[in-house]
Amino acid sequence: MAHGGYGKRRVAEGKRVGRRSKGPGLDKKLKPKAVSLKNQIRSIERMLRKDLPPEVREAQETKLEGLKKQQEIHTRLAVERKLFLRDRKIKFFERRKIERRIRRLEKQQRTSPGQAQDMEIAEQLSKLKEDLEYVRFFPKTEKYVSLFTGGDGSDLIDRRNRLRKQIKANLVAAAASGKDLEGTVFLHHSNIIL
Repeated sequence: MAHGGYGKRRVAEGKRVGRRSKGPGLDKKLKPKAVSLKNQIRSIERMLRKDLPPEVREAQETKLEGLKKQQEIHTRLAVERKLFLRDRKIKFFERRKIERRIRRLEKQQRTSPGQAQDMEIAEQLSKLKEDLEYVRFFPKTEKYVSLFTGGDGSDLIDRRNRLRKQIKANLVAAAASGKDLEGTVFLHHSNIIL
């Protein structure tokens, strides 16, 4: 007992004393490893190449269709998230800029005495509200085309107009089907989770 204390560390009454574990992984409960969609699809496709009874084959084919739909949804959501994360800053600033202009014009409209000036302000307001609709309801799967930057080339203007028509059609379809319009919105800056 040169170092002192070894006598105190003896095993008392057959119980183990110390901090060592009982073995690798014995303390943890074993969980089955999650198999990826890609691997599940591949294994079912391999199974379908073999001779199987018709009911088993049919069940596996329906399972395969379901897995392929899940994979398609997963890849679409990944694309949407990638585009959202890339474009959220510019969309936020453009939305704020448009909202500021709308507030300014509404204030002018309340204070302006002239009828001709009111018509001009109302026209500008409707244009700005269309721009706000463009920013808020831009398609999730498209790369964002900015309203204020990028120049005014004819191809860029054509693309913006095509996207505006698509957005209006999506909004009309959502209203006709009774969907919540905010559900079709590309997420605002505060809601980042997809």
